[in-house]
Amino acid sequence: MPTVVITGAEQGLGLELARAYAASGYDVLAGCLKPDTTGIRTLVQEHPAVTAIPLDVTREGSVAALADRFAGKAVDVLINNAGVHFRKWSVPETVSFADWELTLQVNTLGPARVSFALRDSLALAGAAKLVTISSDWGSVSNHPGTAYDYCSSKAAVNSVMRGLAINWAKQGISVLMIHPGWMRTTMGGADAPTLPSEGAQLVKSAIDLATPQDNGRYIDTSGNDMPW
Repeated sequence: MPTVVITGAEQGLGLELARAYAASGYDVLAGCLKPDTTGIRTLVQEHPAVTAIPLDVTREGSVAALADRFAGKAVDVLINNAGVHFRKWSVPETVSFADWELTLQVNTLGPARVSFALRDSLALAGAAKLVTISSDWGSVSNHPGTAYDYCSSKAAVNSVMRGLAINWAKQGISVLMIHPGWMRTTMGGADAPTLPSEGAQLVKSAIDLATPQDNGRYIDTSGNDMPW
Protein backbone atom coordinates (compact mmCIF):
# COMPACT_ATOMS: atom_id res chain seq x y z
CA MET A 1 0.00 0.00 0.00
CA PRO A 2 1.53 3.36 -1.02
CA THR A 3 1.93 6.05 1.63
CA VAL A 4 1.03 9.73 1.46
CA VAL A 5 1.86 12.35 4.08
CA ILE A 6 -0.32 15.47 4.10
CA THR A 7 0.27 18.51 6.30
CA GLY A 8 -2.53 20.81 7.42
CA ALA A 9 -4.98 17.95 7.04
CA GLU A 10 -7.58 18.81 9.65
CA GLN A 11 -9.69 21.06 7.43
CA GLY A 12 -10.25 22.43 3.96
CA LEU A 13 -8.13 21.16 1.10
CA GLY A 14 -5.89 19.06 3.35
CA LEU A 15 -8.82 17.17 4.83
CA GLU A 16 -10.32 16.50 1.41
CA LEU A 17 -6.96 15.36 0.04
CA ALA A 18 -6.71 12.90 2.92
CA ARG A 19 -10.19 11.63 2.07
CA ALA A 20 -9.38 11.32 -1.64
CA TYR A 21 -6.14 9.43 -1.06
CA ALA A 22 -7.75 7.08 1.46
CA ALA A 23 -10.45 6.27 -1.10
CA SER A 24 -7.70 5.49 -3.61
CA GLY A 25 -6.06 2.87 -1.42
CA TYR A 26 -3.28 4.90 0.17
CA ASP A 27 -2.02 4.69 3.69
CA VAL A 28 -2.61 8.29 4.78
CA LEU A 29 -0.65 10.09 7.47
CA ALA A 30 -2.56 13.29 8.21
CA GLY A 31 -0.45 15.87 9.99
CA CYS A 32 -2.73 18.23 11.89
CA LEU A 33 -2.12 21.30 14.01
CA LYS A 34 -5.37 20.37 15.78
CA PRO A 35 -5.94 16.62 15.34
CA ASP A 36 -9.08 16.71 17.51
CA THR A 37 -10.95 18.74 14.89
CA THR A 38 -14.27 17.09 14.06
CA GLY A 39 -13.59 16.66 10.34
CA ILE A 40 -10.38 14.68 10.67
CA ARG A 41 -11.68 12.67 13.64
CA THR A 42 -14.67 11.59 11.56
CA LEU A 43 -12.45 10.69 8.59
CA VAL A 44 -10.20 8.55 10.79
CA GLN A 45 -13.27 6.68 12.03
CA GLU A 46 -14.50 6.12 8.46
CA HIS A 47 -11.14 5.10 6.97
CA PRO A 48 -8.83 2.81 8.97
CA ALA A 49 -6.02 3.69 6.58
CA VAL A 50 -5.99 7.30 7.84
CA THR A 51 -3.86 8.17 10.85
CA ALA A 52 -4.00 11.68 12.29
CA ILE A 53 -1.06 12.98 14.29
CA PRO A 54 -0.26 16.35 15.84
CA LEU A 55 2.09 18.29 13.59
CA ASP A 56 3.23 21.89 13.87
CA VAL A 57 5.38 22.61 10.83
CA THR A 58 6.97 25.59 12.60
CA ARG A 59 8.43 23.47 15.40
CA GLU A 60 11.62 21.45 14.96
CA GLY A 61 10.62 18.87 17.57
CA SER A 62 7.20 18.27 16.03
CA VAL A 63 8.67 17.70 12.57
CA ALA A 64 11.44 15.51 14.01
CA ALA A 65 8.76 13.30 15.59
CA LEU A 66 7.17 12.95 12.14
CA ALA A 67 10.51 11.91 10.68
CA ASP A 68 10.99 9.36 13.46
CA ARG A 69 7.72 7.67 12.46
CA PHE A 70 9.11 7.03 9.00
CA ALA A 71 12.68 6.09 9.85
CA GLY A 72 13.61 3.36 7.36
CA LYS A 73 10.17 3.52 5.72
CA ALA A 74 9.21 4.84 2.30
CA VAL A 75 6.94 7.81 1.64
CA ASP A 76 5.53 7.81 -1.89
CA VAL A 77 3.87 11.22 -1.83
CA LEU A 78 4.42 14.20 0.45
CA ILE A 79 1.97 17.09 0.16
CA ASN A 80 3.02 20.29 1.91
CA ASN A 81 -0.44 21.77 2.31
CA ALA A 82 -0.33 23.60 5.67
CA GLY A 83 -0.60 27.34 5.14
CA VAL A 84 -1.82 30.62 6.62
CA HIS A 85 -2.98 33.93 5.20
CA PHE A 86 -3.73 36.77 7.63
CA ARG A 87 -5.73 39.96 6.97
CA LYS A 88 -6.21 39.10 3.32
CA TRP A 89 -7.71 42.36 2.09
CA SER A 90 -6.00 44.83 4.42
CA VAL A 91 -3.90 47.73 3.09
CA PRO A 92 -0.55 46.01 2.43
CA GLU A 93 1.52 48.72 4.13
CA THR A 94 -0.38 48.08 7.39
CA VAL A 95 0.79 44.48 7.51
CA SER A 96 1.67 43.10 10.92
CA PHE A 97 5.33 42.15 10.78
CA ALA A 98 4.75 39.53 13.48
CA ASP A 99 2.11 37.95 11.23
CA TRP A 100 4.50 38.23 8.28
CA GLU A 101 7.16 36.32 10.18
CA LEU A 102 4.64 33.63 11.14
CA THR A 103 3.45 33.43 7.52
CA LEU A 104 7.00 32.78 6.39
CA GLN A 105 7.46 30.21 9.15
CA VAL A 106 4.37 28.25 8.07
CA ASN A 107 4.27 28.78 4.30
CA THR A 108 7.96 28.80 3.44
CA LEU A 109 10.07 27.28 6.20
CA GLY A 110 7.38 24.72 7.09
CA PRO A 111 7.47 22.95 3.70
CA ALA A 112 11.27 23.11 3.72
CA ARG A 113 11.45 21.69 7.25
CA VAL A 114 9.06 18.80 6.51
CA SER A 115 10.66 18.03 3.14
CA PHE A 116 14.16 17.91 4.60
CA ALA A 117 12.95 15.70 7.45
CA LEU A 118 11.36 13.17 5.07
CA ARG A 119 14.02 13.25 2.35
CA ASP A 120 15.37 9.78 3.15
CA SER A 121 11.87 8.28 3.21
CA LEU A 122 11.04 9.88 -0.13
CA ALA A 123 14.26 8.50 -1.58
CA LEU A 124 13.36 5.01 -0.34
CA ALA A 125 10.18 5.09 -2.44
CA GLY A 126 12.24 5.13 -5.62
CA ALA A 127 9.88 7.41 -7.55
CA ALA A 128 8.42 9.72 -4.93
CA LYS A 129 6.49 12.93 -5.51
CA LEU A 130 7.14 15.97 -3.33
CA VAL A 131 4.27 18.40 -3.77
CA THR A 132 3.86 21.86 -2.30
CA ILE A 133 0.53 23.65 -2.48
CA SER A 134 1.51 27.04 -3.81
CA SER A 135 -0.69 29.86 -5.14
CA ASP A 136 -1.07 32.10 -8.15
CA TRP A 137 -0.14 34.86 -5.69
CA GLY A 138 3.32 33.28 -5.52
CA SER A 139 3.94 34.49 -9.08
CA VAL A 140 6.32 37.47 -9.04
CA SER A 141 5.51 38.50 -12.61
CA ASN A 142 1.75 38.46 -11.86
CA HIS A 143 1.94 40.00 -8.37
CA PRO A 144 -1.55 41.22 -7.33
CA GLY A 145 -0.19 44.28 -5.51
CA THR A 146 -1.55 43.20 -2.15
CA ALA A 147 -0.80 40.72 0.65
CA TYR A 148 2.95 41.25 0.64
CA ASP A 149 3.33 38.73 3.46
CA TYR A 150 1.44 35.89 1.78
CA CYS A 151 2.74 36.57 -1.73
CA SER A 152 6.37 36.68 -0.61
CA SER A 153 5.95 33.44 1.36
CA LYS A 154 4.63 31.59 -1.67
CA ALA A 155 7.22 33.05 -4.05
CA ALA A 156 9.91 32.01 -1.57
CA VAL A 157 8.63 28.46 -1.19
CA ASN A 158 8.51 28.15 -4.98
CA SER A 159 12.20 29.08 -5.04
CA VAL A 160 13.03 26.54 -2.33
CA MET A 161 11.20 23.76 -4.13
CA ARG A 162 12.83 24.64 -7.44
CA GLY A 163 16.18 24.15 -5.75
CA LEU A 164 15.14 20.79 -4.31
CA ALA A 165 13.99 19.72 -7.78
CA ILE A 166 17.53 20.27 -9.04
CA ASN A 167 19.29 18.55 -6.17
CA TRP A 168 16.96 15.65 -5.33
CA ALA A 169 16.12 14.37 -8.82
CA LYS A 170 19.05 11.95 -8.67
CA GLN A 171 17.30 10.24 -5.74
CA GLY A 172 14.16 9.68 -7.80
CA ILE A 173 12.21 12.50 -6.14
CA SER A 174 10.02 14.63 -8.41
CA VAL A 175 9.12 18.06 -7.04
CA LEU A 176 5.95 19.89 -8.03
CA MET A 177 4.34 23.18 -7.00
CA ILE A 178 0.59 23.38 -7.60
CA HIS A 179 -1.75 26.36 -7.60
CA PRO A 180 -5.00 24.71 -6.43
CA GLY A 181 -7.38 27.46 -7.49
CA TRP A 182 -9.77 29.56 -5.43
CA MET A 183 -11.63 27.31 -3.00
CA ARG A 184 -14.37 27.74 -0.43
CA THR A 185 -12.18 27.24 2.63
CA THR A 186 -11.43 29.27 5.74
CA MET A 187 -8.64 30.92 3.75
CA GLY A 188 -10.51 31.25 0.46
CA GLY A 189 -13.78 32.52 1.87
CA ALA A 190 -17.43 31.82 1.14
CA ASP A 191 -17.44 33.47 -2.30
CA ALA A 192 -14.96 31.02 -3.84
CA PRO A 193 -16.40 28.98 -6.73
CA THR A 194 -14.86 25.60 -5.91
CA LEU A 195 -15.62 23.28 -3.00
CA PRO A 196 -12.63 21.76 -1.18
CA SER A 197 -13.75 18.27 -2.23
CA GLU A 198 -13.72 19.33 -5.89
CA GLY A 199 -10.39 21.09 -5.51
CA ALA A 200 -8.86 18.04 -3.87
CA GLN A 201 -9.82 15.83 -6.79
CA LEU A 202 -8.28 18.31 -9.23
CA VAL A 203 -5.06 18.53 -7.21
CA LYS A 204 -4.84 14.75 -6.83
CA SER A 205 -5.38 14.29 -10.57
CA ALA A 206 -2.54 16.70 -11.33
CA ILE A 207 -0.28 14.79 -8.93
CA ASP A 208 -1.30 11.43 -10.36
CA LEU A 209 -0.51 12.58 -13.90
CA ALA A 210 2.88 14.06 -12.99
CA THR A 211 5.97 12.20 -14.20
CA PRO A 212 9.69 12.75 -13.56
CA GLN A 213 9.68 14.98 -16.66
CA ASP A 214 7.51 17.41 -14.67
CA ASN A 215 10.12 17.78 -11.94
CA GLY A 216 10.45 21.39 -10.83
CA ARG A 217 7.29 22.66 -12.51
CA TYR A 218 4.93 25.27 -11.03
CA ILE A 219 1.50 24.44 -12.46
CA ASP A 220 -2.25 24.81 -12.07
CA THR A 221 -4.56 21.83 -11.64
CA SER A 222 -4.92 21.46 -15.42
CA GLY A 223 -1.19 20.98 -15.79
CA ASN A 224 -0.56 24.41 -17.30
CA ASP A 225 2.63 26.23 -16.34
CA MET A 226 2.16 29.14 -13.97
CA PRO A 227 4.19 32.32 -14.63
CA TRP A 228 7.14 32.64 -12.29
